[in-house]
Amino acid sequence: MKYKVLLAGNSKKLISNFFLQMDFAFDCMTSSILFDDLKNHVQYFKPDIFIYCMRAETRDDLVTIASFHDVLGKNDIPFAAIGDSASLDFASKIPNCVPELSVKLPMSTTDMEDTITRFIKRHKSSLSSAANISLAKALDANAINAFETLAKLDTVLEEVEKEPAADTGSRQPESPDRHRILVIDDATIIHKTIKGYLDTKYEVATAISGKIALRFLNTKEVSLILLDYEMPDMNGPAVLEELRKDPYLATIPVVFLTGINDVEKIKSALALKPQGYLLKPVDRDSLHAKIKELID
Repeated sequence: MKYKVLLAGNSKKLISNFFLQMDFAFDCMTSSILFDDLKNHVQYFKPDIFIYCMRAETRDDLVTIASFHDVLGKNDIPFAAIGDSASLDFASKIPNCVPELSVKLPMSTTDMEDTITRFIKRHKSSLSSAANISLAKALDANAINAFETLAKLDTVLEEVEKEPAADTGSRQPESPDRHRILVIDDATIIHKTIKGYLDTKYEVATAISGKIALRFLNTKEVSLILLDYEMPDMNGPAVLEELRKDPYLATIPVVFLTGINDVEKIKSALALKPQGYLLKPVDRDSLHAKIKELID
């Protein structure tokens, strides 16, 4: 059974390790550290744990995470932080930013996966114990009307029996309330900017590399892909070629995001026949117009 992990933070290396080396244990999704973005991911992704991958955080970043900690608590989602001693110490000095699980680097990927998995299991066990206590109290309430007692008992049992379904790794049909747009870009500032433009109308998922995006698309549906042209390791054209090899993914509209001024490179991008391209910095009105043209 895979556990759902929501990831955020400045350490791209750590986040990539979750997608590329711990994918058998975790179903991962990334988020920017915009408060509304984090809150929306809790609502739509419903993670089993939130993990903050630390690297050169600012105080403002940690203040946002501290505020988000309250949202996590209300949803019974534990907060974990991964970083070196200095980073974890810095976080501990911010009110309400002390995680339930601190993972100090350096640590091997295998040990990290085991530590996080055991923590999630303990957390779920404690929630089940609390639910069982509630069940006992409900059964002891002899003075309550019989019909009311049965109704409360049903509610408690539903909570006790709730467990995430095993992830088979296959792509499952979805019916999201809003169109989901996937932004593939190695610059997190682009993620933040586009989410700020689109969050009120669309569900926005992000990936910091082509490999991570392709793994995400193995199990999740999206209505549109915004794809950075220039990325390390696997650039935009290489990602598009992989998408075109899969009959299912080939139907997803792709719009290149490019800051290049080289006319020949733009011609090369258009030769791959994407559904469009937008120049960086991305203009809000142009972005909305392109999305409306393709999926609305």
